[in-house]
Amino acid sequence: MSSTSTRRDARERTGRRHLWLGTFTAVVILAGVGVAIASRASSSPRAEQRTSETSSMGMPVIANTGAGTGTAKGTGLAATPKAWALGTVKLNVAVRPTWTFTNLGSDNVTLGQPHVQVNKGCCPGALTFDGPSTIDPGQTTKLVFELSMHPGMDGLHDMVLHVPATRADGTATKVDLTVSGDFHD
Repeated sequence: MSSTSTRRDARERTGRRHLWLGTFTAVVILAGVGVAIASRASSSPRAEQRTSETSSMGMPVIANTGAGTGTAKGTGLAATPKAWALGTVKLNVAVRPTWTFTNLGSDNVTLGQPHVQVNKGCCPGALTFDGPSTIDPGQTTKLVFELSMHPGMDGLHDMVLHVPATRADGTATKVDLTVSGDFHD
């Protein structure tokens, strides 16, 4: 065998090895990208779970994104969570963060009409009590805040809900709650 044919055979083997190595590398990279995309889609804060409900503005209601944390307290009154961080929420859907109020005192407490302070964003939605606004000692009620944004209202929204309360003896207190979310397509 001549040195020319030996060099040619060596080049062909090297070329086949490089082709195989390049193909293997491409497959590994594509598999990694596929796994990253699949995991991002499954853990995405924008993933929505539609409920069977429709909002007061005719938009589909999705299960809340994000999470609630902490407990807010007033005199003899607690609300859980203190803060809702909704994360990223799509436009043209509604979310309904909900707070549970518990009367920790020994007499009735009446929750007044909440006032929304908009720190960033716009358009606070409807606030409704899902249960009585006067709660007996040890009892609970819920406050629901419907939020939905459409194009032109996108971006970060940060709000404080001031909920006044009056005890049966006339003592006034208030509970401050927060909600934030980033509304985008």
